[in-house]
Amino acid sequence: MSAQVNPLIRIPSPAKAALVLSAAAGALVASRYFGARKISSSERLAEALLETERLKSAASRLPDASEAALADCAGYIIAVALRAGEGLGLASGMDDPIGASRTHTHPYTRAAVTVLTETNAPEHVLTYAVTLPDIGEVRGTRRVGALQVTGLSPSRSTPDVLQITLGDDYSAQIETEFQLSEALVTGHGRVFGAATLRDNRGNVGRLNIGYDGAIAGT
Repeated sequence: MSAQVNPLIRIPSPAKAALVLSAAAGALVASRYFGARKISSSERLAEALLETERLKSAASRLPDASEAALADCAGYIIAVALRAGEGLGLASGMDDPIGASRTHTHPYTRAAVTVLTETNAPEHVLTYAVTLPDIGEVRGTRRVGALQVTGLSPSRSTPDVLQITLGDDYSAQIETEFQLSEALVTGHGRVFGAATLRDNRGNVGRLNIGYDGAIAGT
């Protein structure tokens, strides 16, 4: 006996099915965008800079293991780059006006962060300072480039130039060439690119972070 097909049931064509899937994906992206907490890039950077455990670890390694201290300083700015960039394209609020300054203080470590908006276009430029009581300070500049859309993973350049001073006689200089990529559907971000490191103890290094998150270098 042959199967009977209900004439009231319509099987969509491949083109219609693709259109439905595309609309569903668009709705998911829209729901993530409108449901995400909107934070300005300066606010997001200030929050990221307050996570200073890596710098506390670096200070504890001095004066004997300066190369390990430099590695901790690199770990700090890599973590800052990722945290400051998470949701940058998807959940960014309105940027601060030029000349606006934000100051945050950590409730436990008493680390204080100030972020100043220097320019908004054609790239967003932020200068920052972090003061850690009895440990040291950080001073740097971050540039956030224009959004480059490629598929479902738009990206921005987010280079930093900074100096970290620990104690009375240790300083490290770091220059990053990072890119931030953020998936529109999941909102998860990833940092990739390179960082050049050096300090006043003769340590020099370069780190490369692949798109898959793998870290290599000296």
